[in-house]
Amino acid sequence: MKPLSIQSRLVLLLNLLVIAVLSLTGYISYQQSLHEIDEVFDAQLAQSARLTAGVLQANPTLLQQDTPVLIPVAHLDELVKGQAELSERFLTGYKYESNIAIQIWRDEQQLILHTANLQQPMRPVRKTGFSEYHTENGDLWINFTLRLDELGVQIVSSQREAVREELSYSIALTQIRPVLFLILPLSLLTLYLVRRGLKPLKQLQQQLSHTKPEQLQSINSPMPAELTQVVTAINQLLEAIEQHMQREKRFIADASHELRTPLSIISLHAQNLTQTPLTAEQDAAVTAIKQGSERMSHLTNQLLALARLEHPKLTLRSQPLADLLEASLHQVTPALLQKVIWQLDDLDACRAAGYQVQADTTLLQVALRNLFENAAKYAPADTEVVLKITSLTRQKLELTLSNNCSVILDTPRLGERFYRAPEHQQLTGSGLGLSIVQRILELHQWSYQTRQVGQTFGIMLQVPLQQ
Repeated sequence: MKPLSIQSRLVLLLNLLVIAVLSLTGYISYQQSLHEIDEVFDAQLAQSARLTAGVLQANPTLLQQDTPVLIPVAHLDELVKGQAELSERFLTGYKYESNIAIQIWRDEQQLILHTANLQQPMRPVRKTGFSEYHTENGDLWINFTLRLDELGVQIVSSQREAVREELSYSIALTQIRPVLFLILPLSLLTLYLVRRGLKPLKQLQQQLSHTKPEQLQSINSPMPAELTQVVTAINQLLEAIEQHMQREKRFIADASHELRTPLSIISLHAQNLTQTPLTAEQDAAVTAIKQGSERMSHLTNQLLALARLEHPKLTLRSQPLADLLEASLHQVTPALLQKVIWQLDDLDACRAAGYQVQADTTLLQVALRNLFENAAKYAPADTEVVLKITSLTRQKLELTLSNNCSVILDTPRLGERFYRAPEHQQLTGSGLGLSIVQRILELHQWSYQTRQVGQTFGIMLQVPLQQ
């Protein structure tokens, strides 16, 4: 699973924080609203009980009824209960009316008066004060009991608890609803602010991505305090890498230079020995010395070439691809040119098409000449070496160089430094040629791959064209 970026983590965490704060705010608002509404309705229940008591004290004859007095409550169906609050003001009743009840009891035994919304009377459980009562259908009612000793009655003012919860929820939702609608704008604003805050980090990433091994420049752009130490560490690392690469380059150059002189002396003495009378064994030894010194000289030159390619200064210019290929082919040694049969029919088509490439002439000719020489060197005598040029798109073509090869090669290892197939150890070379070719092609943004089908081996180059 791909890890989240810092930007995604910050946006996600901030959004979770906003949601958590909103949830906590809603819960606290709900609890506070419920508490405040409890206080208001508790006061209302007490006031209703005292108002009823005042009416009874002014008209004690109301207590002389033989049967309980039933006070009607307006009947509101479910459709009316669901109407908007503003329209409910103009109804003859209100949806909360059925949730408020009044009862009058004598000696907690005889019901004298009650509202019609009670399915069964709720006997007072205490003489005076608040209490809770659960009906058979599970409804919870809040009761306030007021005792009038002079009349010998108890007044019970009741209210359904669900009303309080509904109002508390409505108030809390009203407070938090505007913020809920702002979640998406807040998320977008958070994303914008996080991106803006991480812009210096993005700039640092861009500068590092444009840093090339041949141009290890220190980062001097102003950075926030949090990135200053990071930039300092990166600059120190770049400086250390630059010094290490310079030391490696100087070592290879110095070693190659120092090896040239003794190798030249050895080759010169071996040449002088061939001009003197020698026995057969001495002549074979001198020949081996000459071949070894020539191979060492070739290896030294290859190592020096690789060192120079680590940090080259390219001089790119536009030139015809056909001329570049032809000039490289002319640099192949005459012995290799005459060893095989060259099939270069596509070269004329390439010249007619006028393909142009951006290239450092000297370096690219070294790579192409190396490929031509390898194609001839590792092919049997008098076999064909075929150059094929195929247009892929308007911006790219494929250049294929193939030859006959009776040896089954380990193609994935081709290009490794000092690797040579066991069957090719007797041929001259050091195993660095293809490494040099790879580096030069990489510098020119050319890609290549190798393929062997039966006894046909080919190298395919992807060549970007200049428009």
